[in-house]
Amino acid sequence: MIGNLGELVRSEYIACDLCGSTDHEIVYSKIDHVTGLEFNLVKCACGMAFVNPMPIDESVPLLYPSDYLNEKPYLGQLFENMLRLLPQLPKEERRLLDVGCGTGHFIRCATNAGWNAEGVDFANWGGPKDDLKIRLGNFPLMNLPEGYYKVITSWAVLEHVRRPSFFFEKIGRLLSENGTFIFTVPNIESPGMKLSCDEDVPRHLWLFTPSTAKKYLARYGMEVRAILHNGKIYRSYPFGLIRYGWNVLVMKDEAKCSVYQNKSVSLLRNRSVDVHFRQWIGEVVKSLSPWDIFIDGLDLALGIFLANISKLMKNYGVITVIATKNGGA
Repeated sequence: MIGNLGELVRSEYIACDLCGSTDHEIVYSKIDHVTGLEFNLVKCACGMAFVNPMPIDESVPLLYPSDYLNEKPYLGQLFENMLRLLPQLPKEERRLLDVGCGTGHFIRCATNAGWNAEGVDFANWGGPKDDLKIRLGNFPLMNLPEGYYKVITSWAVLEHVRRPSFFFEKIGRLLSENGTFIFTVPNIESPGMKLSCDEDVPRHLWLFTPSTAKKYLARYGMEVRAILHNGKIYRSYPFGLIRYGWNVLVMKDEAKCSVYQNKSVSLLRNRSVDVHFRQWIGEVVKSLSPWDIFIDGLDLALGIFLANISKLMKNYGVITVIATKNGGA
């Protein structure tokens, strides 16, 4: 199945979406557990990191297994944390658009909290859509009312799209004057994240930094009000650093994730550890040697330690950005 799927995926070399440069350095290469193909993560001088060659538009849906969002735990606390970030507005102004709404769980929670909420996504992921306002298709090309939405959210979505600039531009036009845009993206500038294989490449096509997020926003008429590094929306850990230090820095081996990634974490294959913990531990014990398990344990401890340090440094692996249109308060 993987082999047949991999044969259908087509990729192309692209320039940086933010600055247009074609001069990039390879950070690492990673074999995808879904397609079986190897993808390169490259870094541009402007700060953006991205998959290059990148799957073409028609191939991007092939990167996602049919149960992709089934592995995401929909916890009430997560949505409570999201709702707390929304501005306090009069009832008649509570117009919210969720870009990349997935199964629609957040829209449901926002609606129950008194928001006139709707969403867009490129695919039908199932979920509670019976009476929700959800449009499917290519978001940048959708016919939506400009200057209408008081709040636009995009939770861990912009790293998945081929052209983030198209999304930022569209969102800038859809926001009302002084409207609020809230989004989460991976932060490759966080300690250890550039060397870690923990990012979901190639589904994560683009990795940001606080600086590049600000540049995108400024280009399309928006201004940063806050960048949060607390991990309350999504978590991020730089795993794989111990083997990286030995294989790449000491042994001068290639920067391939298959060489230095945390072997235990790789067995998760991007499944949620909250859902599959017992099954995962069983696979680890069955598949790995005691020595590998020991090294992985040290690596897990190091990754968790660096993640907590990065919060204190205000440079966490996933950032939540709160911005407003035209510098509104």
